[in-house]
Amino acid sequence: MKKLADILLKRSLLFIVLIFTVSVVGVYTFLTIDQREIPETEVNLINVITAWPGADKDDIEENVTNIIETEMFSISDIEDVSSVSEDNVSVLTLSLSDGSTPDNVLNDVNNLVQSISGDLPENAAQPEVESITNAFPLLSYQIHSDSFENLEAVRGDVESLKQEIIQMNGVDSVTIKGYRESAYEIQLDWDALAEEQLNPNEIMNEIDLSLSPVILGQDVEDEEIIRLAFEDETALETLEQVRVGENKVPLLDIASIESVESTPDDIVQYNGSDAISFTVFLSSGEDVPSVSENIEAVINDGFDSMPDNVTVDNISSERENVEDIFVGLYTSLLIAVIAVIIGTSIGLSLFGSITVMVTVLISIFIGFIPIPLIGVDLNQISVIGLIIALGILVDDSIVVNDNIERRFTLGESKGDAIYNGVKEVAPSVIASTAAIVFTFSPLLFLSGANGDFIKALPSILISTMIVSTVLALTFIPAMRQVIPVRKVPKHPGLLGKVFTWGSRIYADKVLPKVLKRPLLTFLAILIVTLLSVGLVRFTPFEFFPEADRSEVTIDLIFDEGQTIEKTHEDTQEILDHLLSEMDHVKGSSIFTGDGLPNLFGASLDQSGENTAQIALQIDKEKMSASATIDEYEEPLRDAFPDAKIFMSTIIQGPPASAPITVEFFEDDLETLREETAALTEQLEESGDIVTSSIGSPVETLQYSIDYDALEENGISISQVKNELNMISEGIPMQEIIEDGSSKELSLKYADEFNLDNVDIVNIEDGRPEMYPLSDFVTVSETEDTPAIQHKNGERTAELQVYAADEAATESLINEFSDGLDGSTELIVGGESSDQTDFFVEIGILFSVILILVYLVIAFEFNSLVLPLIIVFSIFLAISGGIIGLFVTQTPISFLGIMGMVSLTGIVVRNAIVLIDFIEMRRKDGSVDDIYTAIYESGRARFKPIILTTVTSILALIPVAFSGDVLFEPLAVTVIAGLAFSTLLSMVATPALYYFYYKFRYEKKK
Repeated sequence: MKKLADILLKRSLLFIVLIFTVSVVGVYTFLTIDQREIPETEVNLINVITAWPGADKDDIEENVTNIIETEMFSISDIEDVSSVSEDNVSVLTLSLSDGSTPDNVLNDVNNLVQSISGDLPENAAQPEVESITNAFPLLSYQIHSDSFENLEAVRGDVESLKQEIIQMNGVDSVTIKGYRESAYEIQLDWDALAEEQLNPNEIMNEIDLSLSPVILGQDVEDEEIIRLAFEDETALETLEQVRVGENKVPLLDIASIESVESTPDDIVQYNGSDAISFTVFLSSGEDVPSVSENIEAVINDGFDSMPDNVTVDNISSERENVEDIFVGLYTSLLIAVIAVIIGTSIGLSLFGSITVMVTVLISIFIGFIPIPLIGVDLNQISVIGLIIALGILVDDSIVVNDNIERRFTLGESKGDAIYNGVKEVAPSVIASTAAIVFTFSPLLFLSGANGDFIKALPSILISTMIVSTVLALTFIPAMRQVIPVRKVPKHPGLLGKVFTWGSRIYADKVLPKVLKRPLLTFLAILIVTLLSVGLVRFTPFEFFPEADRSEVTIDLIFDEGQTIEKTHEDTQEILDHLLSEMDHVKGSSIFTGDGLPNLFGASLDQSGENTAQIALQIDKEKMSASATIDEYEEPLRDAFPDAKIFMSTIIQGPPASAPITVEFFEDDLETLREETAALTEQLEESGDIVTSSIGSPVETLQYSIDYDALEENGISISQVKNELNMISEGIPMQEIIEDGSSKELSLKYADEFNLDNVDIVNIEDGRPEMYPLSDFVTVSETEDTPAIQHKNGERTAELQVYAADEAATESLINEFSDGLDGSTELIVGGESSDQTDFFVEIGILFSVILILVYLVIAFEFNSLVLPLIIVFSIFLAISGGIIGLFVTQTPISFLGIMGMVSLTGIVVRNAIVLIDFIEMRRKDGSVDDIYTAIYESGRARFKPIILTTVTSILALIPVAFSGDVLFEPLAVTVIAGLAFSTLLSMVATPALYYFYYKFRYEKKK
């Protein structure tokens, strides 16, 4: 050890240059690391979508969903399989297990889908497999005009801009909402068909042949290859030339070709005008500012060329959000750096404080080097991690530097003072750092979105702490070696005399009184600590706070079966009512149908023609988003009772589920529908708002086939189903290309033909026989849900419950569950349950943390009892954090809990340093009795303990007063916990050590 120290001190200058060189890499990493507002949360989901046009949900479930679903369980890395079977489509959502490789699973799913596609119905489309990414909106624009025709006129330009943006680096996708699609229908005249003795199958075959491309290949003439080409007409011109049947009847004699507007997926409106939404999504792991600047340049050029009758407004820019947030965070970081400089200068000499400050900054930069390698970028959490790290990192440097200067004051030579000063505190410094590392390491294993959200904090603290400890034991000695000044002022620091006076008061007056009545002292502190825990009941709770933003979104759910046009009309009425009541709205958008393109943290879980979202831009100086929701949500629900209305704003955390969710598992569909409807009715009668994953029952016309009549008349089932398709949605055919884009084509009977005036033609003995379709089909009115949902192969339905009184609602649900028969399983979850699960998980992790910290200290002191004294300071810190939150009425939150966990590692170092000094004095025989050892330990360690605590608090004060509701609970918790723990542990630790000494040593005498 001595040889290594000598080598380091002899090459101090070279070592310092090396450290500064490495720190340059850290500075580069800090300046170039990807920036974003919040940490990315991993989304390990895969969708398998299978379309089967014309099939109802029951056929979809039996012939598509069940087949694909059964096979998916064979892939080992798939944890859960959920599915929704609706008319025309099956959607499977696969949840991947933790630790799986998404690309490998995606490949396995694709291979499996290919292998089973032959088992699916002939008319079903090839299943589409897509990985759901965690891409989030980078930029969003509203392209609006007084006339929708003006928007249609620039459609080609908008589509071209989309293709250009998609090809740019860092772009995941581009979403355009608001345009309406058109299609072509060949509407057959059934009477004309009957007169010409034609059937739809003949027409379909002829159309398919006419639209199929001509493959001529090539020819060879005189040993020269000649390419053969075919000049075709447009699809519509080709259809007009189609001839059908033996008599070559022109298609237009028996049908008309109509251009029809498809039901739009979205209707978008901005400030009362028709609009098109244009949103760019960022790829995973990309830098927000740099990617955004490149895209904005291209988009601005594209939009500048728009005609004067079309206006483009930017309604969301992630770059602006990031820049605004980072200005505040960097200001707090700069203030924290200044605070740390001031904190170190008040108790250390000029050279000492400079050495400590340089060491701390270098620790941060070098500690930042591995951060991108572990998947952490620069975001709100990582910057706060840096601010906390600033306050913690000074501990090692202050302790080492202060002890070296103390050795100088004892008259030792420079080499001996440096060596002995480091050697004396190295064990306690290493042990306290190990305790911090073991404190934050379990947080890396926090599961789910909460774990992804907080990952940056422990990552940065662990990395910088390890670097800080290494530099404190190497870089500081090297710096002290090259500094020519060896003499240290008698009272170093701006407040050196104050620290000297304080250490004397503490050692000569406080500690003697403590040791005179150690039991009384400890019991008094214990009572205060236990009583403080009860303050939790009187402290507000908010798991993740609302952001201080100017966006308010309103989710609207109307009755199932309502057309999208009616939904848009009703939504407009609600918006008009709001605008008449609110005087602080600066802008508004309506997204009817699928809803917002994931803007402002808002999206619709079950979107459709009966859903819409309103996005309000408010003047938050007049009224905050949360106050707006509190004032207007209930009156809006009262004014429009037919709609389910939810007002929300951006939450600073991972997406949350409904407050209460209720999952039903029941194989019998009728029972499942009845039970979900019954519970929904009870909940709504109690005043709760309930939504269902399978939708509410809607009016349904049920077609039933008389199979006996079919057999009696020799009619096939396919004939009946084919006729039913022709009088309803029609039969889809191959798409046609028009103006460079594809349009759907379908074949159906004209609207005047229905069940009552269509006959089935059957050939008997060479003669056509006509049978009314109504002879084989009966129609009944009923109610049915629009979807069938599965979870891991079982039929299920989920209710999302928004309750005013969650306890009463849970009691009602439990009572309902008790009355169910044995075949139905009911599981209650939701945000409240998720939070409970989090507290259970964090409780387990905290237990692991305590065990790890205990083992580190036990190893350091070679004792099983002594660590209990040090661990007691953790409970002092937690109680102090609770007191701080209560006094300031700062909500207990996710980050407040993280602050309490952080205190676990931070506060033990004071007790370790104090006890380590007592143990050294006791063992080396330099003191006469245990009293003197405790007094001298207090005298020597008073300044570094107080100095590190004050410096840590100063670093966090800017955050505590920043007004950032996300980080205030963390800052208040750490500040109060540090202050409370430091003051009380400096009393409780000597008292407990005194008991330990009496029991451990004097008892043996």
